[in-house]
Amino acid sequence: MALCYKLLNPASVRQPRQLLRFVGKRPLWTQLSHVPYQTTIRRTYSQNRNSNDSKKNSKQSKTKRILARVGLSILIPYTCYAVFVSLSAFREIDIRNDLLDDVEKGSETTYAGTLLKYSPLQVLGRYENPFAEYRIQTVYEFFFNRVVELFESNRGGVPKDPEVMAELMPVHKPEWPDKISQTTDNLIDFRVIHKETPEFSTFDPSTVEGKPPIPIYNTWLGQSCNYVIYNGIKILTDPIFGEYLLGDSFGPKRITAIPADIKDVPVPDIILVSHNHPDHLDKVSLRQWADSNALWIVPKGMGKFMRGHEVKNVIELSWWDRCELKKDGHHYDVACTPAMHWSGRYIYDTNQSLWCTFMFRHNRQPIMFHGGDTGYVNDLFKRIGQIYGEGVKLAILPCGQYCPEWHQRPRHINPAEVIRIMDDLSAQNVLGVHWGTFLLSGEHFLEPKQKLEGIADVKGISKHCFCPELGKTIRFD
Repeated sequence: MALCYKLLNPASVRQPRQLLRFVGKRPLWTQLSHVPYQTTIRRTYSQNRNSNDSKKNSKQSKTKRILARVGLSILIPYTCYAVFVSLSAFREIDIRNDLLDDVEKGSETTYAGTLLKYSPLQVLGRYENPFAEYRIQTVYEFFFNRVVELFESNRGGVPKDPEVMAELMPVHKPEWPDKISQTTDNLIDFRVIHKETPEFSTFDPSTVEGKPPIPIYNTWLGQSCNYVIYNGIKILTDPIFGEYLLGDSFGPKRITAIPADIKDVPVPDIILVSHNHPDHLDKVSLRQWADSNALWIVPKGMGKFMRGHEVKNVIELSWWDRCELKKDGHHYDVACTPAMHWSGRYIYDTNQSLWCTFMFRHNRQPIMFHGGDTGYVNDLFKRIGQIYGEGVKLAILPCGQYCPEWHQRPRHINPAEVIRIMDDLSAQNVLGVHWGTFLLSGEHFLEPKQKLEGIADVKGISKHCFCPELGKTIRFD
């Protein structure tokens, strides 16, 4: 009590020495509380630190909760959407198959049955595949496979030595046939035919009996890009002339050189685009021929994209539509036929446009089939041959980008399935393309060529089924 009195007595403040005798050099409140000074400091610091940590953890926890809610708000609706689309597509396929039993009796196939079974299918305003063999790919599968690819060492097996690569993948400078200089005018007459009768499109072999065969020339320029010349008419398929896949300097880079500068390529009469994926249509080609007289033929739904790039001469075709063409007194037509694939250049435009294959004919005779990108469907290609004529002179089919098959098979064919399509179409000749240009799948870059030519050799058709060399023009009589 005496200590407290002296400490609290104002008079003691005027006597510092006497005050120090009682309190020493330490703060008064530490003596009064009988708590060591160091312990008090540590306790105060600890309390402040715990308070700061608590606030920090609270903020982090709040951020995690927000991210979790945002993630769930996206993933749950998307998952429900994917399930709904898948179930709706399967339900529509079942309905079509039930109706098909009434239209086609037994093993008989009809034009009406083909239209019923394989007409375009839409769910919630987007196209889907009407094929029982198809499995919808979700973003989960897409990104999972992209992650797996990160752990693949030396993906594609591309040699680092340019000389070795040049030996494995020869690149030729195209030598266009002399006839090409004689036909510089582009097509001017065309009309689109919708839902024709089968009799109108059936090929009559007697119309070409006794006439000399007209050769067809093909120059492979990479991926599914081919320059085809037939009877003076020039056709370019799935044009891609850029060094990079996603832009002028972005995305996967070509593993082989471009055979020809786009400025040296003769202006085509027709440009066939099977779908809008970046490896089947690039902006370099759009800029080069947007203002030309070339006729662009694209699947339904792509017209808006083409007009957005100022392409002035473009028509859209749906499956089983035809475009009749006339040039130099000759009649041709291009039929848009189904494919098992998908479309989209970005995430938001997935399946807003259709995807397809094409059959090019002269006087109803099947001349060239452009396979674009497609998976294998058991009876589809047989039906195409029955409608537009069997024995197509040249079928240009994709044979790469099939690995891993659990992921790629619903959308891409492998070399064995190339042979099956050749048989289904009764094709006279087949060229395997869509390989050796970009690394877009897991197989060795030469495997598609080796497998296709190996199977063809075993079957004794190696002269009629093989993979071309880049830039080399091949003639088929």
